Amino acid sequence: MKKISSYGLGLLVALLCGLFSACSDFEPTGYTELPGLAKASDLTAQAEGRVINLNWVLPASDDITGVMVIRDGNASSAVTLEGRQTSYAVRGQAMDVETLWTVKVLYKGGYVSEGVSVTTVLPFEELPGVTDLAASVSGRTVTLTWKLPQGNDITGVRIYRDGEAEAATVVEGADVTSFELKGQPMDQEMTYTVEVIYEQYYTSVGATVKALVPYITPKMGYLMTAATIADLPDDDERAAATWFVAQENAELIQPSQLAGLDADIYPVLWILIDRVGLPLGWQNLPEQITNEETLEALRTYSANGGSLYLSNMATQLTVPLGFVPEDMAPTVYGNGNGGSGNDVWVLNAFLGWDFREGSDQGFYDRTGHAIYKGLTFEDPNGYGYMNLPLIGPGEREDHNCMWDCNIYGKGNYPDVIKNFEVTTNSLVLATWGHVRDHCVAAMVEFYSNAEHGRCIANGLAAYEWNQNSGANPYQHNIEQLTTNILDYLK
Repeated sequence: MKKISSYGLGLLVALLCGLFSACSDFEPTGYTELPGLAKASDLTAQAEGRVINLNWVLPASDDITGVMVIRDGNASSAVTLEGRQTSYAVRGQAMDVETLWTVKVLYKGGYVSEGVSVTTVLPFEELPGVTDLAASVSGRTVTLTWKLPQGNDITGVRIYRDGEAEAATVVEGADVTSFELKGQPMDQEMTYTVEVIYEQYYTSVGATVKALVPYITPKMGYLMTAATIADLPDDDERAAATWFVAQENAELIQPSQLAGLDADIYPVLWILIDRVGLPLGWQNLPEQITNEETLEALRTYSANGGSLYLSNMATQLTVPLGFVPEDMAPTVYGNGNGGSGNDVWVLNAFLGWDFREGSDQGFYDRTGHAIYKGLTFEDPNGYGYMNLPLIGPGEREDHNCMWDCNIYGKGNYPDVIKNFEVTTNSLVLATWGHVRDHCVAAMVEFYSNAEHGRCIANGLAAYEWNQNSGANPYQHNIEQLTTNILDYLK
């Protein structure tokens, strides 16, 4: 039996289209096909470079409103041309694949003619790829570099890892010769592939290179506002820094180090400010962390994937770092000397306790969050529900720095907590211990987005690192909660 060549097959299809009413049974939505309507004629398809030029002749009718071009009878590929168009340039057709093109004429009143068809094959062209592909490793960042071939039809490159083409990254540009891939898997040899994109549609054969990111033990950072722990002006800040530096893989970080802080090596940074008399407003925080150089370094660190733990008065940094807008800065604030009390200061992870048994407002149980792992909830004050005790009776500084959700209303959501979460892309993790509704967001997890990494902001006054009247019986809860938060963020 004789084989039919591509040319012969195309000619056969074209002849068949002339013999039968149409090669495509696709009828455009909103149109009715009438066999008696005049069709297009003399349909041709000519490959010129990487473009298929379709040309045809229209009937002599004043009722023609447009033309529809259909690829392989596929409705999703149909292109409508308005008016008396007699040509169409097809870009991006697959190479070395025979394609059937059908042209139908559109008429006034919602009618369409039968189609005329032609087949074409875009000849295969082997496109040159990159050369001298190399990979370098710094932290968990793999930097790829390469040389591009000559040509003015290059529109970008396509990069993927371990054959995962569906997760490829497309970098547009005619002169792209490097790319950074951050947060790469550790202790695994990965294969990276780079393809050249031509005219936005066609790719070269890929060049590959292997790279291995060695295992890196993640570290935690604590941002200092003084040269040493002893120089910190507040007892709570000194107590927190002293505890922190004794933890495994923990380092004190000076603001001058922030510009070079690698988020892959230091995935979490803790900032704690807790000072008597400090006025409300992020601009009133220590100048060491509010000058523009430091803020910009923090923004860059966060944008590169670094996580932030902002505690006490430092929750106000959520404004300049872009987690909340200026008009949603924390307003529940205290900075006095405090006083003595006989109750236990606690946090409440049950949001909307009074709405738990049916209400138009929500009840949110956050006790299952990872930051509460290994902690024991109690009810030392007899509230009727379990809380996490943080500081016992005695002298305490009432230094809250958190959000009054009632200010923002509930919008289109069941309650003010849900509105706050949606508005700020966050999850409220705790409220004041005695609060049974949704009025206060005391501890909040802000999710990452394209501009910044994750953040947990803890503005509870009960989170006091040094109780002035003596040993805090719940100090272990403060320490475990902190450990959980840092581990979760890193």
